[in-house]
Amino acid sequence: MAAATLAINEARLSPFPYTELDIVTTPTTALGIEYPGLIVGTLRMYDIAATTQGGVPYSDILESTTAHEVVHQWFYNLVGNDQLDQPWLDESMTGYHTYRYYADRYGQAVGDAYFGTFAGRWEMVDREEIPIGLPVRAYQDAEYSAIVYGRGPFFLRELEETLGRETFDAFLRDYVAAYRWGISTTADFQALAETHCVCDLDELFAAWVTE
Repeated sequence: MAAATLAINEARLSPFPYTELDIVTTPTTALGIEYPGLIVGTLRMYDIAATTQGGVPYSDILESTTAHEVVHQWFYNLVGNDQLDQPWLDESMTGYHTYRYYADRYGQAVGDAYFGTFAGRWEMVDREEIPIGLPVRAYQDAEYSAIVYGRGPFFLRELEETLGRETFDAFLRDYVAAYRWGISTTADFQALAETHCVCDLDELFAAWVTE
């Protein structure tokens, strides 16, 4: 799963920045955690014959979590951001690219089915249109997970549809190249997207990202 995620993202974004990726299992309460060149997965996911309390097989959780944490090697690590003040730039981006992992590996129909999990997260706050670009401290209770992890990928798919997939993918490759080993901001992201579409995205970003 990790190898497939690396190959897909190398083809679509840029080469993996290291010669090694380590996967460590621990009894963490989180499903997964990312570090440069290393990802952590919770030990319980590896009981793939078991299911979660919601009835989801741990085999599915293992794949989505592994893919998600590997994608973080690009968004959080290779392309940095302020994780407390603009967390959408790594978490929403990573969620969207996990969807693209499923679409690229198994076909668009499977990708769309996986994308439905973001809807479930957003439903935690009844699909309230809370901006995805707020600081962590601005979200209350379930809002952070519901908005940054749930609503965020919806914005990125809306942006993809606005630009068209080919232009959107070209923009993402340029984005990774431009901010490789640097720090990106929401303003940087929007400005570069606008150079690719040759359009004004203020209205779209105001509807989804900013207050």
